[in-house]
Amino acid sequence: MNTEQSLLKILVCDDDPADRKLFRTYLQQIESREIVLIEAGQTVEIQHALDRGRIDIVFMDIQMPEKSGMEWLEEIVEKQTAPVVMLTGSGSEEVAVQSLQQGAIGYIAKRSLTAEKLAETMEYATKRWQQIRQSKANQEELEKLANIDSLTGLLNRGAILRKLDESIKHARRYREDLSLSLMDIDHFKNVNDHYGHLTGDDVLEKIGTELERNLRDADIAGRYGGEEFIIVLPKTELSSAVNVAERVRTTIEATKMKDNNGDIFGVTASQGVSSYESGEDEYSLISRADSALYKAKENGRNRIETSP
Repeated sequence: MNTEQSLLKILVCDDDPADRKLFRTYLQQIESREIVLIEAGQTVEIQHALDRGRIDIVFMDIQMPEKSGMEWLEEIVEKQTAPVVMLTGSGSEEVAVQSLQQGAIGYIAKRSLTAEKLAETMEYATKRWQQIRQSKANQEELEKLANIDSLTGLLNRGAILRKLDESIKHARRYREDLSLSLMDIDHFKNVNDHYGHLTGDDVLEKIGTELERNLRDADIAGRYGGEEFIIVLPKTELSSAVNVAERVRTTIEATKMKDNNGDIFGVTASQGVSSYESGEDEYSLISRADSALYKAKENGRNRIETSP
């Protein structure tokens, strides 16, 4: 068996030295896995152990000083640090149910603890934890598929609108600036007609890549539909939003596109920029940006206009 797979780092949290010694004795009887035991009886010791890195299983006594075992359980589950098995001196069905409801993998009454019971619990905890992690990874992949535009790799229409709604609520609550750029690829129909739809798809994919590469970490880009894109700019007032939009515009203008024959051509983009005003929703903000975008198209394209 692979050493990394067989080795288990066990954190036992119990303020009773006698109980920790009993736990240590039982672990020494388990020969099927190599075990590294970490003992912690006080809050600072537990926190230090959790902060140091990998822990494979946490055995947590419900009765802990300063911070209860249930509080530790809540914190460890929230951070997804490791599977937690709760320990209690006497055993209570009510406490067991509560522990499991709050995310514990298992529950053991100390009075029923044996080396065999401990080995079984450890085996179950590791397998169950792997299942949970895999399920979470699968769920994240499904969420990604549901929210990502497959062509550009950016957020799709539904996802970018949700992000915009969240950003507006945040800006409203904390009285922060928020701006938006609505961007449209100029003469995109001509690209499809002249070079073909496959090349048109390549252009959209390249635009998505350039947006991800050139926007700030806090900015959020999505494909609004067809050749239109939305860029959400949190904590950004209008003049700064125009600066971001200008950087995007020049980047797209300088990006080299290729057709199926390898010939180089270029595209440009027009943008309409609006900033959040008190009381409006995402549709109002987009509508004002759309009016500004229309103005940019009328005034010659490959330019930025703002909403008054």
